[in-house]
Amino acid sequence: MDNSVVQRAVQALELVYAPDTPAEDRKAAETVCQQLKDDAQAPTYGIYLATNSNGFAPQVRHFGLQLLEHAIKHRFSAGKSRGKMTVEELCQIRAQIWELVFASCAGDGTREPQYIREKLVTIMTMVIIRLWPSMQWTDLSAQLMHLYMQSIAHREMALRIWQTLGEEMLVYDRDAMATVRKHELTNGLVGALLPKSAVMELYPNGYRMTTDSSPSTDGNGAKSGKRATLILLEPGNEEGWIMRWAQHTIEVAQQTGELSDQQELLLTSLVDTIATFLDWMPIKAIVATSLVARLSQLLNGVRSDLVRQHAAAALEIISRRNSLAGDERDAILQQFIEAHNGEALAAVASAYATTLPAQIDEQWSDAADALAFARTLSQMCANLASLHWARKKLERNMLQNPERYIELLIMFSRDRRYSVSAPVLTSWTAIVRHSVLSRTPQVTMAFSTLTEHTTEAIFHVCRVAQALAVDVSSGQLNDLADEADIEQFDSLPEFRLFLTGEVRSRMLNIIRGMCNIDPAGFISWIMPSLLPVFAPHNAENLSVIEPAFMLVDAILSTMDDVEQRALADGDEQLASQIQAARTLCYELGHCVVRFETSNAQIMARQLQALPAFAFLLRPAAIESETARSLLLAILQKCAVFLKHPLDVPNVRELRVVARRSTAALVRLAIAIPDSLMFVYEDLFQLVQANIADSQVTNIVKSYLSEFQLALIAGSSRSISERKHLAQPVVQPIIDALHEFMPALQSPAEFISFLGLPALDQAYAQGAISENIQQDLQRARDNRMRLWQVLSTLFICLNRTLDSRGSTHNLTPLWSDYISDLVPPVLLLIRSLHALWNSEHYLHLPWQSQQAQTNLFGLLDMAAAERQSIVGGIADVDTEFASVPRNIPNADQLAAELRAFQHSLSTLREVAYKCMGKFSSIPDLFTTDKVPDLAGNFAGCLFADAENIAARHWRILLTDIAIPLLQNVGNWPGIDAHSQLNECRAAIARFVLSWLNPLFSFCTEKLGREWRDLLARGTDLTSDEQPSAESSVSDDMIHEKVVRDWTRAWSQLIFELLASVMRWFPQAAQIENELSSAARITTTIVESKVGNPALGAFILDSADTFASTLSAALTTLHFKDSTSVHRVLLQLTELAPSLAIVSLMPMYVPPTPTHASICSTYTSRIQSSLTNMGADACSSVFTWLATDLALGVVHVLRDTHLIDQQDTALALLADLLYFGSAISSGRLPQHWAFRNSSGDIDQRVAANASDAKIAPVGNPGQVFRRAVLQTMLPSIQEAQMSEEDVEHAVQQLMDAANGKHRRALLKVGLQPLLAVESSQLFSESKSSAKQSQHQITDSALDRKAPSSWTNKHSGHSSVLDNDAQFDLGEIMP
Repeated sequence: MDNSVVQRAVQALELVYAPDTPAEDRKAAETVCQQLKDDAQAPTYGIYLATNSNGFAPQVRHFGLQLLEHAIKHRFSAGKSRGKMTVEELCQIRAQIWELVFASCAGDGTREPQYIREKLVTIMTMVIIRLWPSMQWTDLSAQLMHLYMQSIAHREMALRIWQTLGEEMLVYDRDAMATVRKHELTNGLVGALLPKSAVMELYPNGYRMTTDSSPSTDGNGAKSGKRATLILLEPGNEEGWIMRWAQHTIEVAQQTGELSDQQELLLTSLVDTIATFLDWMPIKAIVATSLVARLSQLLNGVRSDLVRQHAAAALEIISRRNSLAGDERDAILQQFIEAHNGEALAAVASAYATTLPAQIDEQWSDAADALAFARTLSQMCANLASLHWARKKLERNMLQNPERYIELLIMFSRDRRYSVSAPVLTSWTAIVRHSVLSRTPQVTMAFSTLTEHTTEAIFHVCRVAQALAVDVSSGQLNDLADEADIEQFDSLPEFRLFLTGEVRSRMLNIIRGMCNIDPAGFISWIMPSLLPVFAPHNAENLSVIEPAFMLVDAILSTMDDVEQRALADGDEQLASQIQAARTLCYELGHCVVRFETSNAQIMARQLQALPAFAFLLRPAAIESETARSLLLAILQKCAVFLKHPLDVPNVRELRVVARRSTAALVRLAIAIPDSLMFVYEDLFQLVQANIADSQVTNIVKSYLSEFQLALIAGSSRSISERKHLAQPVVQPIIDALHEFMPALQSPAEFISFLGLPALDQAYAQGAISENIQQDLQRARDNRMRLWQVLSTLFICLNRTLDSRGSTHNLTPLWSDYISDLVPPVLLLIRSLHALWNSEHYLHLPWQSQQAQTNLFGLLDMAAAERQSIVGGIADVDTEFASVPRNIPNADQLAAELRAFQHSLSTLREVAYKCMGKFSSIPDLFTTDKVPDLAGNFAGCLFADAENIAARHWRILLTDIAIPLLQNVGNWPGIDAHSQLNECRAAIARFVLSWLNPLFSFCTEKLGREWRDLLARGTDLTSDEQPSAESSVSDDMIHEKVVRDWTRAWSQLIFELLASVMRWFPQAAQIENELSSAARITTTIVESKVGNPALGAFILDSADTFASTLSAALTTLHFKDSTSVHRVLLQLTELAPSLAIVSLMPMYVPPTPTHASICSTYTSRIQSSLTNMGADACSSVFTWLATDLALGVVHVLRDTHLIDQQDTALALLADLLYFGSAISSGRLPQHWAFRNSSGDIDQRVAANASDAKIAPVGNPGQVFRRAVLQTMLPSIQEAQMSEEDVEHAVQQLMDAANGKHRRALLKVGLQPLLAVESSQLFSESKSSAKQSQHQITDSALDRKAPSSWTNKHSGHSSVLDNDAQFDLGEIMP
């Protein structure tokens, strides 16, 4: 060891930690530290620096531990590669670490700071993961027992080692070696943690690991057909660590007197360590160790708020454990409720009682802790009901005496601290919906009591929510709600949202449950109390009327469901009960309709309740006078709310009411269309009268048209009759659109239509004359009419084209009108796009200079657009830069410009959405009703593409391009397989003219945008939305715009790749077919995403397929994690399947069945893509082995995409694994090589720098070596051994589990992976138990200028990746 190196490192660390070190010196010092990490003697220096007796400062000792951590993580391979750490060397380090661990807890004043002890725990855990259990380490339990039996500090250290080991194996995914050695480590944990008696009971013949994290058996001790692994039990550890910890908790808890701080910390550490393994432990082991009974004793037996909370959390984890295996299904519930005479349940009830207001001050030091404790107990009891007692497929009531448990559930349900009662309310819904439990007498009686309480509680919740809405005083609020319950929420609005959302909906579910159990009895019980609520004196009492309307809606909708179920099941008894309740329901309906109020909120609630009466108005009942009178009364009530005076103070609220009225009408049209058809003529006249009424707003008129079409679509009339009825609704839309056609013929005419010449005259004259005012008003009316027509069209299309294949689909109707509707919409889109290109309007005879300035600034971002981008409330500009302040009427001109901006934004958005909806109509593509559709659409996209703003490309892709690609050829009622040629021809006619150009344009333009962002030195923000309170700069907005566009583009790529994937099953299934020589998959894989016809077209077109794959890889280079993740997910599905299929032509199938399977898959790809050339490779082979491999390596090395590393590694691992599927030996049949030369694509071979890597042998080996050859420059740049990478790839060839493959590759490529520079000191806070104050930023950030920190410059500091080190421990 060179002492000069040590001194240089110490000096460098002093410079790093000094707050006044210049930036250049700090960077140089960090370079010295990094160089020492890469030194071959780094472990030796690390041990020397970390040893306390050598007298170094704590920060130096911590850096010594960093050297050890880095060496173990990056150098240990258990192999023989030069420069790598061997097993023997790691064993030596283990012994030295043990000495440091023991010394760190010494009580002679040399005890190490917490952050150093945590780093020692991390390193020891890394060593355990790599060495134990093995021949080199068979006595871990004995060593930890020796540590555990020392002082309390040593005991905490032992617990932290066990806990960290469990977290690395079972919770986090930070150390890939934990996944690589999952089998061996789990084997070791079983022998170390579980009692010997439990091990022998669970695995009498040894045990076998499944793919999950918990050991399991088939009931006979071993999996059939698989080799069983024997458990290694250390002598002296027969009781197991779990039992030892559980017994120790009781011993500490039963000590007389109050717990000391050390004892409290020890107890919590014991419970937390046990909790780490609860999700992993077999249920039989949980029962054998009596953990439920032991942990339950801590709920009451210890006067420590912290211990009780941790014990409750551990019990809640156990309550979540569920098993469907044999006698284990009931074990958890029995442990809580029946085992040990129900002691656990009694302990829970007693502990909960301490949190009630009467005892909380005496029993708890903090009301917030008591509330959290009660919430945990409530969730635990809810889990026992939902996951165990009321689980599906339960054929009997497994509890012989459920009374005590039901009583406890009732106690929680009645708690007015709604965060406590909410979980249990959900469990009651599961109980009452259960076919067995709902008929249990104890449940029925309890539920009747609960319903009575819940009905009252709903009114109380509404009173509290109303009080929160009107901002009452804190004293009044505390009288209504628990103070601690309120304080757990960040704000009062958040608490109100919780009450009106989760709590109220769960209470209403209980009401619905009671209706299901006894509909007639419940109606008879509640009606006498409910009807008087609608008395006139409550007309303005929102807190009373609102819950009443909610109850009406819940009751009647449930009655409808019950009636439909009774009719479907032929349950005459239940149907007669419903019939008996109808009289009361009709009375309730008239009572609700007659209710009058002037409160807009109450009106809205009333309208929401009206459609619930639909179950009384079915066609079978509508002939009765009672039903008909109620129907007419409901329709008249809705009509009253449609219009309102425009000069009333609450006009905005009344507009909402009018919209709710149309929504109620649409709900009625969907629920009872045939009943409404009885009065259709009257309805039609009513709608037309309202459309002509000036007091009805334009948007409401649009939704009235939606109501008419929804009614027509849902009726049982023939399609010809429905077309006839719909014609008066659709024809006015067509006529109105054609009125605007002349204004859409050229940019000049469109500019005139918008009213810009009148605005130009106002600028030129310096005032707004009467004539100009009239022209502006005329233009404003035109724009509004056009927007109204488009909005009506979109609303109607959305309602009648949205349900794929349903009876509410009016596709045949719209097919008749597409020749009249589509051309105007396309013309409008093209006219709107033309505004972006100044060449279309600069030559016009403008009179003012302002008119020539970017078209008055109208194309700048409007306030509404800015708001949608930043996700907050945008400031509305009060003036435009192009409006001189020295002219008269400047404010009016600015207002006109804002109106223009808003009109353009809304017209653009609605036109895009209409075009997207048209794609659901097959005749648009299969006929010539719209001449040159493809050419016109391409013109819309590209005529002025270079001038269209980036923010609008997102909308273009989202609202037009993606829906078109999703729908073309994928229409309802058309089988994409049987009618493939027809669908593919339609796609070819429409898509070819614009899809490939769209690939070229978007990839080039987005690439330029991202390069500009990086070139400007913009510090890219995270993927999260910027806060509304934060200052949003123009650069941030521009970055957000680019990100949004990128994400829309990635969604389009995702849809295309998903469409291709519809023609291939996953690679594992293809391999399974080849192995079994039997067809398993269907011809088209069922999926919710992707268009199979489009996928077939892409695979049949070499150029489109290549462009799609190229665009996908280009997206991987953009610095947006969300977009990259989306594309990687689909490539992870597709690429391994393509790897198998692309290699199929290189083999000779051994049987005719195999030949048929291969032919099926290879025929789905254009033969030119899979034909082997002179280099014995195909185009797909080359793309996978070169282009895709390069793209994945880029993701792995890009610091902006650090969170996509695991997905990229999974893709690369599966690609290598399945690329060798046919020749890997996993298939039972022998496949001869069609081309045995093993030659590789010359484009790859030309890059080879070492001839010995040139691939030879079978095609699978050729493929692997081709991928590695592509990665070679990055491997060499990372100073990695090519042999180590090849060794890692060879290892994953035998790993059947995908997660295991990914971990093996991650270990092998560790030096190549990018290091995240933004996670400074962030990782340890979630797992390390720090006893001192936690800080959220580093001392460097607080003390030094931002330019001094590597975090600012975007480069990784030597300290940035330290998970435990906290400068706050060193520097005050």
